[in-house]
Amino acid sequence: MSKTKILIIEDEPIIALNLKQVLTELGYEPCGISNNRCNTIKLLEEKIKPDLVLMDIYLQGPTTGIELAKELRKNQLPDVPVIFLTANSELATIKEASESFAYGYLIKPYKKSHLQAAIEVALKKAEEDNKNKFDLNAVKNVNRTLEHKLSLDIETKSRTIKLKYGYLFDKEKEVLYFGDEPVKLTSKEIKIIKVLCQTPGQNVSQEQLEYAIWQDEPAGYAAFRSLLFRLRNKIHKDLIINQNNTGYKIELL
Repeated sequence: MSKTKILIIEDEPIIALNLKQVLTELGYEPCGISNNRCNTIKLLEEKIKPDLVLMDIYLQGPTTGIELAKELRKNQLPDVPVIFLTANSELATIKEASESFAYGYLIKPYKKSHLQAAIEVALKKAEEDNKNKFDLNAVKNVNRTLEHKLSLDIETKSRTIKLKYGYLFDKEKEVLYFGDEPVKLTSKEIKIIKVLCQTPGQNVSQEQLEYAIWQDEPAGYAAFRSLLFRLRNKIHKDLIINQNNTGYKIELL
């Protein structure tokens, strides 16, 4: 079983080395020592991946340990717990540290057993938090998938017309489907379906259909009847019905 890797961020070299020795004795693996923000970022860029960070609140340079903890949580180490180490026991400092989502707070000097207890509690709490975050993200992903599917369903419904006998017309693609298979129609045959589906279930006159097909050059009654005959041979015979010789309509589901 691999050891827990712990990154030490402490500006006092003697304290940092002592802490490294104590961690080793407790069975942990100190994976790096840093004394300020700049060196910490360099260590992380070297692909150091700690399981936990022990952070002194007051570091060398303008960036405090609290500010650095917030930065690491936001960027490089979003799921890694931080325990603060400090000689300052003022309530205001503790409150400020808690706002950085710290997993522990040890006041120097601290006992070896207290350090180990703080580390184990922080690791367990972080594991639970990360699992909850994972579960929450999983739920969010499911919700996003459902929302996407719903939007697709709504979009599909708005552009398609369900017809009788298992047919569906996609207005956007201008394709007639029987089940999941597109029906092979000529461009003129599709124009008939398209015009009838503009006012589905309602009567459309033959003149309107002829104009949609031939526009300014009507081909006459015989040509229209021939075209309609060929179309009806490719689809259900009752999908398009004649309305008492006044026009035609397509049957809705």
